[in-house]
Amino acid sequence: MDKLAVDRFIRKFGIAVAQGNAAVFGGAGLSRESGFVNWKELMRDFAADIRLDIDKETDLISVAQYYKNEMGGNRNGLNQEILNQFTKNTNHNSTLNVLSELPISTYWTTNYDHLIEDTLEQKANYKVDCKRNEESLTINRQDSDVLVYKIHGDIDEPNKAIITKDDYELFEKTHKLFTTALQADLISKTFVFIGYSFNDPNLWQILSRIRILIGENQREHFCFIKELNEQDYVKYTGKLKAKNHEEYLYDKIHQELMIKDLKRYGIQTVLIDSYSDIPLILSKIKKNYITSRIFIAGSCRNYGAWEKEKAYNLLSQLGYQLVKNGYHISSGFVEGVGPQVINGALNAINDYNLNIEKTIVIKPLPLIDGSDKYMNESSKKMFQNNMIENAGIIIFLFGNNYYDGELKISQGVLHDFQRAQEQHKYLIPVGSTGYCAEYILSEIEKNIDDYIYLKPYLHKLKSEKNPQKLVELIISIIKYIKSL
Repeated sequence: MDKLAVDRFIRKFGIAVAQGNAAVFGGAGLSRESGFVNWKELMRDFAADIRLDIDKETDLISVAQYYKNEMGGNRNGLNQEILNQFTKNTNHNSTLNVLSELPISTYWTTNYDHLIEDTLEQKANYKVDCKRNEESLTINRQDSDVLVYKIHGDIDEPNKAIITKDDYELFEKTHKLFTTALQADLISKTFVFIGYSFNDPNLWQILSRIRILIGENQREHFCFIKELNEQDYVKYTGKLKAKNHEEYLYDKIHQELMIKDLKRYGIQTVLIDSYSDIPLILSKIKKNYITSRIFIAGSCRNYGAWEKEKAYNLLSQLGYQLVKNGYHISSGFVEGVGPQVINGALNAINDYNLNIEKTIVIKPLPLIDGSDKYMNESSKKMFQNNMIENAGIIIFLFGNNYYDGELKISQGVLHDFQRAQEQHKYLIPVGSTGYCAEYILSEIEKNIDDYIYLKPYLHKLKSEKNPQKLVELIISIIKYIKSL
């Protein structure tokens, strides 16, 4: 594995994900883990029917065309096989599962199956607008979260699937709107190609047009390619025969030349040892993204041992430094904590000319006459879960409220703690602020092996009361969590 290329991909594609400019292009290899065939296996029986050995063929589009020609121009057999192969029950797909947890709103695929859209709908609860043909491009699902473009068709319309040379040659005419849309996305978004072999002549035409139009200012894209391993060329006997060695060396040269050629089109290759590396790499992007999103849990009706000005200083500094360090803040805007943190965050947004909508989210519970008793319990739970589900790190500060005239630990903040545990979030309870934060820290200390990232910081979280040092401590913990 090329560690330098992997690290660069994690950094650059991670930025595109955070900015909402990332896109995925999925090929047949993306569906293999779920049990679907690749192109070669799809064509195997057809090749045999026309006396060809599929293992010797590299131009599979021509194989499909030859079969159609031999059938007198009838493609019914091809249509039926597409339907048979891509309507099977599917297995777990770890790559798509990770992708579905990232805020990526654009997917392109040459696959006929429904795997991408089904995973996005079932695992991430996304509303998917699936573009299966030219007609669907003119109609938009207004409440959609994700667009999925099926550029080569769909199993629901096997007779329209792009599979033969005839289909590819007519593609520019029959799929002009698709090519225009893809060209626009390749110019404006950062793509990662997964499970794609780059044997599609239509894609090369689109990439070529962009290169000619834009020249050396093309947008950077990425693709995963499995590095050839000589051991993969060992056949049957368990020994590497001379012929196999020559085949490996030839393929190795071909792969190196292709990788260099991809750079002409702005596509950087990420070499991997195994396809199982892909979900692990994407998981690092997911972690970097989610741990850059911080939820502030806390409330305070009485600062107790903390002077009000000192507490305000702590909270405002925290909001400012979180934004300055590039973190996204969300808050329920609860009295005594939320407004102070957001005030500091707004100062940083103003000082560094940042986009407010991409930096903070304020989600106050819709109280009526100061009470939540008018809310349906199910709706309330949905709202409160949603408040923290998009954050990776929860910071607990203070946390008290009056109940029947007596100052006690805030039940709302305590429930945030319970929800955060259920959702497996990283927790930073600032125990020195007292009340619920202190209680949460004491609970964590009892089970510190489950929160090992806090172990080096326990003492200071309990004792540090200097606002500046406390903010520096919190930032250090966040950076440590991100480094794990």
